Amino acid sequence: MGRKITRRNLKNGLFAFIDLLGFSDRVQRIETEEDLRKLDDDVVFVQGEFEHKSSDYFVRESQKIVGKRVLAFSDCVAISVPLRSDLTKLQGTFDVLMSELTSFAIAQGDCVQRGIFLRGGVDLGYWFHRKDTLISPAMVNAYRLEHDACVPMIAITPALRKYLAQHPDRTYYSDDIEPFAKTLKQHRKLPNGQTHWFINYLRICLESVEPAIVGEDRDRMRTEAWQSACHEWALNHGRVIAKARANATTPSVRLKYEWLAKYHNAEIKRFFSKRAKPLLIALS
Repeated sequence: MGRKITRRNLKNGLFAFIDLLGFSDRVQRIETEEDLRKLDDDVVFVQGEFEHKSSDYFVRESQKIVGKRVLAFSDCVAISVPLRSDLTKLQGTFDVLMSELTSFAIAQGDCVQRGIFLRGGVDLGYWFHRKDTLISPAMVNAYRLEHDACVPMIAITPALRKYLAQHPDRTYYSDDIEPFAKTLKQHRKLPNGQTHWFINYLRICLESVEPAIVGEDRDRMRTEAWQSACHEWALNHGRVIAKARANATTPSVRLKYEWLAKYHNAEIKRFFSKRAKPLLIALS
């Protein structure tokens, strides 16, 4: 008789597969101990951004309440968040899942600022996890979507998009603060001809910038400091992408960064309006 399948090991919910782009090429180019150290640092940084084996007590406690599990396989991170948890009993599934997608966006933005580009897929389905065994159709779907996305985006499957788009809890939000429209974006005709919905990390990151405020006129200082912090964040984001595009060694890799540059420009124009021009990436 085989081992018993228990609820502790079998869950249904969100499953994400995140991959560090260019990892294999960087491994093959390692010539010095310093090259190895830098690659190891980047892998550790990505794992930390997605809260793998966090040393922070509050992060660990939060993961317990949400039921979140984070696994790392060299240059890949796999994340699972169940639909049923102590937190969903209080907040509902919509808010919990949207919060997780937002955390993915922040992590992706932090990685790009460091020159680390990610690609991922996120699905909704079940997974069975016991010790070193992981069996999950959602993982397979997320993995395949990560490959199909072909550019530095964290894409979501049609099943997950439909679940969130039709979730009844969306009606609790007014149109100006409804998170679905701000968090997800569709892009048609990727370099491989496909169309995907993905996490709009650039918009989320810019709206989440937290400046340091010092001074008595806190309202004015907060506005000015926030605008300055957003400007610096966007400026560096553009510089990192432009550098990666210039250093691309093959046309296929260059196309990925050209897509990212166009995405950057579109979101920067939307966010900064008339102040966007100095922050745009030249594509000529």
